[in-house]
Amino acid sequence: MMTHSPNLVKQQSLALLTSFAFAIIINFSMSILIMPLNHQAIAQQFADNQIQSNTHPLNVATQDWRTINDTVMGGISASQVSIDNNADNSGDNSSDNSGDNNVARFYGNLSLEQNGGFASTRTSINEPLAKNIDLIRLQVKGDGRDYQLRLRTDNQWDSYAYSANFSTQKDSWINIEFSRDDFTAVYRGRSVNAPELNFENVKQLGFLLADKQAGAFELSFKDINFISAD
Repeated sequence: MMTHSPNLVKQQSLALLTSFAFAIIINFSMSILIMPLNHQAIAQQFADNQIQSNTHPLNVATQDWRTINDTVMGGISASQVSIDNNADNSGDNSSDNSGDNNVARFYGNLSLEQNGGFASTRTSINEPLAKNIDLIRLQVKGDGRDYQLRLRTDNQWDSYAYSANFSTQKDSWINIEFSRDDFTAVYRGRSVNAPELNFENVKQLGFLLADKQAGAFELSFKDINFISAD
């Protein structure tokens, strides 16, 4: 019968314990290395989902865009809006261009004759907007002229509006963001006293050109998004 000395048994037991401890240390070390990577990926995914969930888009292609020009006051400016479902997005220098093809094009001719000088388009927002909206983000491609983004908190066609000026770059898509502080309440070109703007109360959204420069104009726009804080 084969027997083992006590020292040999101790040596074998110590070797097994050492191997087991080494395996635990290796596994623990690998988990430390992998966990930050996993946490980073999870955090990024959460951030992406959070941004998406806080964005409330207005689909320009399905909106009913109406034009209101200085003809209501005797002017002769003319404008129209068309929806291009196969728009050419070439020349887009925006880093987060969505690549969709639904683009609204507001264009026409601005005339200063007969005390005229403005052309505009607007649409009604029929769906309730989310609460706590603090930004409006949109993409525009213009002709280098200055335009106004106009908001109304009622459904009237002739009422005060909240107006924010913005500049365009000729033939280039750009992203523009507007906060509430960017808007001023105006009525027929003059500042008026009005309640503080709350984006969730917006009922109409539109664009206006009144830069006192006669001639052809064109403004394309898409990806109008209301961004809420939570």
